[in-house]
Amino acid sequence: MDVPTVFDSTHHPDEDAWGLVYTRFLGRPLGVCTVPLMVGATTSALLKQPIWAYLVWGLPVALILATVWTHFSLSRTPAEISFRPGQAAVRSVYDVLLDRPRDWKPIFNVRTTSFDVELAVGRTTYLLQPTQWPRFGALRDAARESFRPQEASSRA
Repeated sequence: MDVPTVFDSTHHPDEDAWGLVYTRFLGRPLGVCTVPLMVGATTSALLKQPIWAYLVWGLPVALILATVWTHFSLSRTPAEISFRPGQAAVRSVYDVLLDRPRDWKPIFNVRTTSFDVELAVGRTTYLLQPTQWPRFGALRDAARESFRPQEASSRA
C-alpha cells in the first residue's frame, strides 16, 4: 500500500463548477434561515402590523447567516479520504474545489462496524457512513489496513 488509496464521498464535486457546488450546499441553510422570517412577516401582515423590519433587517441577516453556514459546511464536509500506511488525509469539499494538497496526519484509531467507520485522524474524529461513501466496504478495509502499521510499531 505504498500508493495512497483515495475514496470519494457523495459530496465530492468531481468536475462541477464552484457555483453549482455552492448552490447545492446553500439550499438547506437558506431555507432554515428564511422560513422563520417568512412566518413572522406573514403573521405580522395578518395582524395588520408593519412588516418592513422583516425586510430591512431580517432578510439581510438571514442571507448572511445562510452564507456563513454554507461556507462552514463546505469547509467541514469530507469529500475525499486518502490512506497510506499509518496515515490518512481528509480533504473537505472546499479543499477539493481549491485543489489543495493532501495534509497527511497519523491515524490514532479506527473503529468499524457494519453501519459506520469511526476514524480518528490527527485531532479530529470522523464518522463515515455507507450512505455517504459509495465504496464503503473498500474504505473500511483500507482504514483497517492503514491503521495496522501504526498499531504494530507502538507495541515494539
